[in-house]
Amino acid sequence: MHFDIITPLRTALSAEVSAVHLPAAQGEMEVLPGHANLITAVANGELVYHPVGGSPVSLFVGGGFLQVENDRILLVTDTALAPGEIDPNSVQAALDRAQAALRNSASVLDRREQERLEAAIAKQMALIEFHRRLRK
Repeated sequence: MHFDIITPLRTALSAEVSAVHLPAAQGEMEVLPGHANLITAVANGELVYHPVGGSPVSLFVGGGFLQVENDRILLVTDTALAPGEIDPNSVQAALDRAQAALRNSASVLDRREQERLEAAIAKQMALIEFHRRLRK
C-alpha cells in the first residue's frame, strides 16, 4: 500500500507500508492491504505505520481526514510529528497559554472561540501524553 501524509507545511510522509494504525474520530482503526475504500475523520493521537521491510514507526497526528482507495492511503492533517520533532517545553507553553486564555476570557468569548481554545488544549494534552509515553 502507498501511504502519504500531507500537512499545510509539507508532505510529512510518502512510503510503502504494510499496515497503518490510527486514531479515527470514532475510535482506533487499522488499515491493511485490501481495506475497503473509505473517508473518515482522524482525531489527535498516535499513528503507527509499518514500512514494508522495516520496523513500526510512531507519529503524532492532529485532526484531519483519511482516505483509503485501492490500497492508497492519504492522510490530510494539520500536524504530523515524529517524537524527536516535539519540544515538550513549547508544547507545555502552548497548553498554558490556551488554558489561561480560556480561564481568563471564558465569560466574553463567543462559542466558536471557546471551542477553538478547547480544541487547542486537547491537542496539546494529547501531544504531551504521546511524548511522555514514547520516552518510557
